[in-house]
Amino acid sequence: MGIQYERMYVDSRFGQMHMRSARPEKRTTKNPLLCFHLSPYSSVVYETFVREMGKDRLCIAIDSPGFGHSDPTPEPPLIPDYSAAMSDVVDALGIERADLIGFHTGSKVALELGRQRPDVVNKAILISIAYWTPDEIKNREVIIKAPEIKEDGSHLKKAWDGSMRWSMTGRTPMMLAKLFYAHTINPAITHWGHQAAYQYDVEAAMDEIKQPILVLNPEDDLWNETPRIKPLLKQRGSQFMDLPGWAHGFMELRTDEFSKIVRDFLD
Repeated sequence: MGIQYERMYVDSRFGQMHMRSARPEKRTTKNPLLCFHLSPYSSVVYETFVREMGKDRLCIAIDSPGFGHSDPTPEPPLIPDYSAAMSDVVDALGIERADLIGFHTGSKVALELGRQRPDVVNKAILISIAYWTPDEIKNREVIIKAPEIKEDGSHLKKAWDGSMRWSMTGRTPMMLAKLFYAHTINPAITHWGHQAAYQYDVEAAMDEIKQPILVLNPEDDLWNETPRIKPLLKQRGSQFMDLPGWAHGFMELRTDEFSKIVRDFLD
């Protein structure tokens, strides 16, 4: 099935927002699917997935403010700020009803958008969501700061090694290289996404959310933390699914399997 793929910008309260989108050439009645990325990357991590899901619905992956090619916020944002910017995109595109996918930090953005816009959000899929204890948050906040830019470029090697460490078996250096540049954009504020994520109250949000939620738990750096959300999954039709052996890079390596999981839940 043919698709129409494009990259575009729309205006938000923080400036321009950049996104990737794909849709089928023929008219569809399925809800649009909005995708929010992990920090500190961009919508490029959804590139392959967007093209696949665009075969039967409008699928859009959006750069959060300050990441990828979206304008930054004027000061360090909170998760509600990121979600408010996504709400601006929804309105700018005239979307009346949508499903959401969030990945790591993006999971909290999706959760918060569901809380802010229950009139728009139909279902949400959260891939690896960190639900930390207050002590863990306190310890992590100490290390959240902008990376020190080394003259010899060793800071890039450190970031590359970390990305390879958590990559799924079968992910090649070339596959990572196509995405890695997004890790290095706006280095002075690259830590803002994690900073916002550490301050977000997952429990309070889950108490308010009514939409069905699917939580996916790939075997990545949040493999042990994500299951903590299970007791909070009280929304009708919600599900939790472990994905052992899956890690960063699964959207390229397991595109068909992942897309089937998404379609089975949303459709």
